[in-house]
Amino acid sequence: MRHTLVTICCSLLLLNSCKEKDLTVQNPPPPTDNLSWSFVPYYGGEGLDYDSVYTNDLGIDFMIDSVSLLISDISFYDENEKEFFDTVPNFILLNRRENEKLNGYLPAGGYYGQYRIILGADSAKSRKYLQQVNNVAPKFARRDGFGINFFNMKGRIFDPAEPKEDSIYIPINYTIGSYELTDTINTDRRSFSIDNSQKITIVLLGDLKPMFSSFNFNLMQEVISDPTDIQDFSAAQQLKDSLSIGIF
Repeated sequence: MRHTLVTICCSLLLLNSCKEKDLTVQNPPPPTDNLSWSFVPYYGGEGLDYDSVYTNDLGIDFMIDSVSLLISDISFYDENEKEFFDTVPNFILLNRRENEKLNGYLPAGGYYGQYRIILGADSAKSRKYLQQVNNVAPKFARRDGFGINFFNMKGRIFDPAEPKEDSIYIPINYTIGSYELTDTINTDRRSFSIDNSQKITIVLLGDLKPMFSSFNFNLMQEVISDPTDIQDFSAAQQLKDSLSIGIF
């Protein structure tokens, strides 16, 4: 009897040990994020100052209160344009409050290739992505059936009918999006290596001057990228075409 009990105990210990080993293999600890994304908006050759009054080429004085960018479908491609792996979750929101986020993982090793970022989503993907965007950035998930947005700027202009010293602010709000307006941004091909303790910072520089230098704020205080509104959508197209974002 004693010999039987010892045999049973040994068998149970061996079984438990095997189970624990299997769990470790099947459920390894998640890797630590090592990709940091930073969004730096600027105006012309200088960093954006949220407390400054800017004057565009039409002589309109305005202030910028917030700038938000939703980046999506971030992948890394090798020199043969083959998607090496999907580096991060589909959507990252960067704005004035959170202009840098640690999000995504690259295994240790050497690399040569380029990052590719999609702004917005085409009609085929927009329905699938809508719930994901709603979880990350609810205000960028459109409720009109036209997909998602990827850029927003809020600010103020001075009332042109009043002297500047007595003028009240008029709010402005410009949104670029819908599946009719998307964009793709690629980095240059580059070589780099990464180890397990290293963090890579990817900087997105957004120059707002081309967007607003000749934009008539007085005629349109709000743009929502509505494809059913010719005037609104034309303005959104103009803003999108002049939005300059580089990745470094």
